[in-house]
Amino acid sequence: MTKLLIFLTLPEAVVDSYEQALKARFPDVHIQAVRERQAAAKAIADADILLTFGPMMTDKVVQNAPRLKWIHALGTGLDGIIDLASLDPGVRISSTRGIHGAAMSEMAFLLMLALSRDFSRTLRNQDQARWERWPAKLLDGKTVGILGIGLIAEDLAPRCKAFNMTVVGISSTPRKVRGIDRFYPRNQLKKAAAELDYLVVLVPYGPDTRGIVDAGVFSAMKPGSYLINIARGGVVNEDDLIQALSAGRIAGAGLDTFVQEPLPPDHPFWKMENVVITAHLGGFYDAYVHKALPIVERNMRCFLNAEIDKMIYLER
Repeated sequence: MTKLLIFLTLPEAVVDSYEQALKARFPDVHIQAVRERQAAAKAIADADILLTFGPMMTDKVVQNAPRLKWIHALGTGLDGIIDLASLDPGVRISSTRGIHGAAMSEMAFLLMLALSRDFSRTLRNQDQARWERWPAKLLDGKTVGILGIGLIAEDLAPRCKAFNMTVVGISSTPRKVRGIDRFYPRNQLKKAAAELDYLVVLVPYGPDTRGIVDAGVFSAMKPGSYLINIARGGVVNEDDLIQALSAGRIAGAGLDTFVQEPLPPDHPFWKMENVVITAHLGGFYDAYVHKALPIVERNMRCFLNAEIDKMIYLER
């Protein structure tokens, strides 16, 4: 019998939603769901399929996976999966695309608005029952740069135009995208950064993007500008960001992703008043399971029918 292992370090109710839905659709498949890495490393020994998110994985999970033939990533990024040293290169990998645009765009606006209106200060005042007023900075008329132009950026750019923002695209392959006013190639990131009030990072993590947002980029940015990272922690040099924030080279940062997750309690970001932290929540929303399941189901049927090449979003 084919075995599917679901490994998700998510709330139990969310994991149960995937498990019960897939059991109903595939009664002839043995399906096991676990929420801890140690349990996953044990259960994968006789699994043919793994359903997970890249950031939840470690190499130990796949060190004893002789039957594993296919991994489906429930996110768009494959970092944390494709780069596992112990993963058999013959294991096929697919991803989940086309369901993140609205959620990620709304997270970008949450962070931009929270920073521009100093909403952290508002919450601190609320905790102290303190009445204080100050003039807000507006998104209206500002320039936002989007680093990484994929499906999410295609959703975000038109929404930025609704806020009357000028939108700059920064990509290794500039192309015409609705809502983007002008493009810069990625090798001109510093030049583009000098024009921006907000830099939204959406670029995938990989060898060519590791630490791409670094001290040079922060030095080029305006002192009153903001960084928004909703991509992967590794694309931003966190040490350089801490120095830039501490020195006032940029005004603040909204961070949803980090090099180490969960973010350690003693990390400097927690105590920085010009930083807004969210716990990798950008693409995590109430309808995610409902949106992701049709992709998983289609690819499951292709796998069970030995039609792997008919899978959608097959990365290798």
